[in-house]
Amino acid sequence: MHQYLNHKNNITLAHRGGSLETHENTLEGFTYAVKIGCEYIETDVQASKDGIPYIFHDDDLKRVAGIDKKFNDLNSYEIDKIRIFDDCKIPRLIDCLDAFSDIKFNIDLKTDEVMIPALKILSEQKTYDRVCIASFSDRRLIYTRQHYPKFCTSMGPSEIFKIKLMSIGLDVFNIEGDCVQVPIYKYGVKLVTKHFIKFIHERGLKIHVWTINDSNVMDNLIKLGVDGIITDKPSVLNNLSS
Repeated sequence: MHQYLNHKNNITLAHRGGSLETHENTLEGFTYAVKIGCEYIETDVQASKDGIPYIFHDDDLKRVAGIDKKFNDLNSYEIDKIRIFDDCKIPRLIDCLDAFSDIKFNIDLKTDEVMIPALKILSEQKTYDRVCIASFSDRRLIYTRQHYPKFCTSMGPSEIFKIKLMSIGLDVFNIEGDCVQVPIYKYGVKLVTKHFIKFIHERGLKIHVWTINDSNVMDNLIKLGVDGIITDKPSVLNNLSS
């Protein structure tokens, strides 16, 4: 098992730092998550036009900054001047790693453009034991495993489909992901069941479920035995877990 996954059961992964309780994907938001006891933070990276990786989720700036421009159409010097949520900077990936050197990050590579510069920085900073690479792109995950094999990677869409089939007896696939990170339902199919969790654990893997904000659902998942929950309400989950 990868060192990143060497954790107690039932960890809280603060989604974007806890976006329903703080300013998402900001140093201020991550500081909040750490203060309430989170050791794991889920976040995203996008690249500027000149190839600098930033902590940012959306493809454009309209929702969080009121600017109708694509993120990757702006150079880093332009992005550095922007303030979101009134007075927060959009943090560079390198600044985030420096500011939270004891925190483990689950990082979603949002685009092909950010993949190589982000992985380069993460590798140069030797963050292998405290970063898990995630993506909705199988191709980005394959690239990560081929060129940066020391990193923990979550399973991509095709691997999730395959491992669900394996859990019902079709054990004919090769799975390379280190952990399973899934919603409860996908395309109308219930993924997170007691049987599926047992199957994942029997293979020596861990399962994290996203994005859960209802306390009753959190409690049920804890009782089912999931290893972690990704949530916008980390304080609620922390209270339940304790």
